[in-house]
Amino acid sequence: MLGKEFFTEYGEASLYEIQEVVGKGSYGVVAAAVDTHTGEKVAIKKINDVFEHVSDATRILREIKLLRLLRHPDIVEIKHIMLPPCRREFKDIYVVFELMESDLDEVIKVNDDLTPEHHQFFLYQLLRALKYIHTGHVFHRDLKPKNILANADCKLKICDFGLSRASFDDTPSAIFWTDYVATRWYRAPELCGSFFSKYTPAIDIWSIGCIFAEMLTGKPLFPGRNVVHQLDLVTDLLGSPSPEIIARIRNDKARRYLNSMPKKTPIPFSQKFPHADPLALRLLERLIAFDPADRISAEEISISKTLCALADPYFYGLANLESEPSRQPISKLEFEFERRRLTKNDVRELIYREILEYHPQMLQEYLHGEEHISFMYPSGIDRFKQQFADLEEQEGNEGKSSPPQRHYTSLPRYNFLKLVRKPSLLREELFIGVKIAILLYVVIIIVVFFQRERICVPIEEAVDEINNFERRTNAAIANTLQSPPRSERCNESETLKKDSNIIPNSQKNPDLSRSSCTNTPKYVGSANRSCKGQGDEVGSVLSQKLAALSS
Repeated sequence: MLGKEFFTEYGEASLYEIQEVVGKGSYGVVAAAVDTHTGEKVAIKKINDVFEHVSDATRILREIKLLRLLRHPDIVEIKHIMLPPCRREFKDIYVVFELMESDLDEVIKVNDDLTPEHHQFFLYQLLRALKYIHTGHVFHRDLKPKNILANADCKLKICDFGLSRASFDDTPSAIFWTDYVATRWYRAPELCGSFFSKYTPAIDIWSIGCIFAEMLTGKPLFPGRNVVHQLDLVTDLLGSPSPEIIARIRNDKARRYLNSMPKKTPIPFSQKFPHADPLALRLLERLIAFDPADRISAEEISISKTLCALADPYFYGLANLESEPSRQPISKLEFEFERRRLTKNDVRELIYREILEYHPQMLQEYLHGEEHISFMYPSGIDRFKQQFADLEEQEGNEGKSSPPQRHYTSLPRYNFLKLVRKPSLLREELFIGVKIAILLYVVIIIVVFFQRERICVPIEEAVDEINNFERRTNAAIANTLQSPPRSERCNESETLKKDSNIIPNSQKNPDLSRSSCTNTPKYVGSANRSCKGQGDEVGSVLSQKLAALSS
């Protein structure tokens, strides 16, 4: 029992069984696995060479910290992080997530007949998740369909918080070190043109609006080739911003660019989306308003005229504002590292501290200063390294030129999942079939052999064998009658014994030397005579011959 508790807490060599690779990227590999204790399916994300670049390591630290702090049904959950074998030398991280079947990007591509009910439920889950994130004063900053995981039961979960930031002011706003945050197609205009020095959660609302429009049409709303083209596409649909909006932009260069653009009139949304629900279009207009102050909010702000998006009539009968979860703003202490320059060792120590949150006993030792410098705790990482290496080698041997993708997720009415039998399985089945055929052939040969062995020899053949034996005996007796000296007779007697023992097998009587024949059953037909009877008759003839010779 003690050993089980120890390895449950510290050693994870048998905790998960990896099954297949479901995704690859610059970060590493994602594999589907099974929790051997509970049977639950999970996804294990292997992040390679975490500390090769401090900026990438900081992004990973930020993501695992935020996902630990933001626990919500519409946000992907970290279930576990594998304990590294050594605190100061580990390079890879294995993060265990709940397994989702696909992402929203694939859902939109595969399902070209999404219903208004699907649109409503998808948007409701995204805004409910944003309410929880924004009440914690966190900006996601990289919302796009690929960063929204999906299951076939229409469940969505937001993931990939590597570019997220937390705000610690009284009002939710933040100063970003870079404007390259969201993917361009889902990036708010103020980020494209660097309109402001501080940004609000409205940047995430814009991204959600672009995603919602993509659900309605099945294609991206603003697929800009560059920043300038992106702003052109935005103004083509929304029209040129008003002078009042341009006047509030603090960036002089951005103001001059917007003033120099040709004046455009907005396109009615009913014309752009002719088959959409009017209530959905009314909400969409507020999600992608050019001015961030005009956009609707995911959370309730009583002091502002901005209304909560979940209270929109579009969600009538679906949303319940009183039961939608929210959270307190995240403490500044959690992200103190954002205010200083970090080295590789600093980030490694901070990530190790986050990993210990999933290992309570070791966390207590760490907090009490009980560090075992010379002792390396048992870890499952070495085993997982080998499993991932085997899977990647197998993928390479099968000749896959493109990285594996998750299975396409379909909605409850249809199922697009395909069952593909791998060539290796077909070869194995063929090999088993050949082995079974060979085994049956051997069994048939053995049965035929024993059936032939059980057939008794006719008496005529036995008599011929006895006559041959008689002639050899007479010759031996004639030699003996020459009366050699006694010593020679003894030697010849010994020689005769040896000669009788080397009679060829073909000349021996098989019935006399095979005792098993006495147990064989009687056979039906002309030869319906037992071997035992034949043996007695042959013995009688032999006795008569020997008696005659003796006389």
